Amino acid sequence: MIRPRADVGLRTSVVVAFAVGGLVLSTALALGTYFSARHYLVEQRERTALRQAYTDAALVRDNLLTSGAQVSEVLGAIAQPVGTTLIVERDGQRYSSSLDPDGEDAIGPFREAVLDGSVVVGWSDATTPHSVVVGVPLPEVDAVYYEVAIAEELDATLTTLQVALAICAALTTIGGALLGRAASRRVLAPLDQVTTVAVRVSAGDLDARLPPTSDPDLAALVGAFNHMVEALRERIEHDARFAADVSHELRTPVTTLTTSLSLLQSSQGLPPASREAVDLMAAELDRFTRALRDLLLLGRLDAAVADGDPVTIEIGDAVTQALRACGKEPGLLAEGEASRTPVTVVRPTLVGALVNLIANADMHGGGLTGVRVVRRGRFVDVLVEDEGPGVAEADRERVFERFARAGGRKPGSGSGLGLSIVERGVRNQGGSVWCTSGRDEGACFVVRLPVAEEVVA
Repeated sequence: MIRPRADVGLRTSVVVAFAVGGLVLSTALALGTYFSARHYLVEQRERTALRQAYTDAALVRDNLLTSGAQVSEVLGAIAQPVGTTLIVERDGQRYSSSLDPDGEDAIGPFREAVLDGSVVVGWSDATTPHSVVVGVPLPEVDAVYYEVAIAEELDATLTTLQVALAICAALTTIGGALLGRAASRRVLAPLDQVTTVAVRVSAGDLDARLPPTSDPDLAALVGAFNHMVEALRERIEHDARFAADVSHELRTPVTTLTTSLSLLQSSQGLPPASREAVDLMAAELDRFTRALRDLLLLGRLDAAVADGDPVTIEIGDAVTQALRACGKEPGLLAEGEASRTPVTVVRPTLVGALVNLIANADMHGGGLTGVRVVRRGRFVDVLVEDEGPGVAEADRERVFERFARAGGRKPGSGSGLGLSIVERGVRNQGGSVWCTSGRDEGACFVVRLPVAEEVVA
């Protein structure tokens, strides 16, 4: 099974690009340096071997011409360097200054050229490490002279050079990666700022802006982003004011209609058909009044118009107040240490959000079964549970949208704004709300609020 390749982030791509670039550059420089140095050192070693071979060959020739000594005696009289083998071929016999056969094997590829009268300098792999072979013909004494010098020092020098260049290449690669990391931080820093401000804006902080910059390449981006946020803020405020103005303008005619219908309902001379129509209009007008009241409240919440100043209270007090406002027994709140957790909130807004959740449980969830408070580190959760059919997973986010209905909700059972008011009110308190499954079969709405700062500290 072929797994899909994970996407590589921009930061990682920049670091890898710098590291690969450093590796390629350092490898190219290392190879160039190594082969240049190797060529120079090999040539120098060949020249040294050739000079030494000429000197020793002249000494062998002169001794054989003047003293008439044996070849072995002549070779023994020469002070040969360590790792060097001297070989003389004369009258079909071969004389060597060393008992090591590798030296004699090394001259094999060069014998024919030397016997033809040429001076030969070459390299042989018959020894370890390789050796430089110099062949010099000595026609005066009817002999040929070979000098096989093992290039041990040259091999050690090249090995050291290889290790040094490999370490330099590795360090350059690491340096390239570190440079790429620093460059990616510098390049992506504006994107990180944009991301941070965008998250704050999406969370409802419409005052968030990118700080001004002196970078001419980023100034256009900063200006366009801030202009976009400002336009978004104006649009939201305009829509909120429009909804609030419309709702406000409707209050007077709705009040007039409510009063008129009340007079008609109290009249005793209406025929049954007319009374049924009046009662139907009164019910619809009551529903319209509730929707108008919810729209006014939602407009104030959208515009961040608070119903008071933030105060620090125990979360259990707000839950108890909400239960009493809905005509419920305070005993529905499960007592515990978490109920005494302090939170800093606008009390009317929080109580109103809890009232909406309790009313939602009664109207759409088959009835409230209980309220629990759970402390979770720096946050405290209020869990409102019901015994209804629950909310399908596909609808658990949509139920907080305006005029959305799901599960057991009926078209005429409410304005569809209650949970929107809860979500907006809780978010204005710096908290969050979501829906999950209850401990039994019902739904559970969770309100999460941050614990008061002085308690966290």
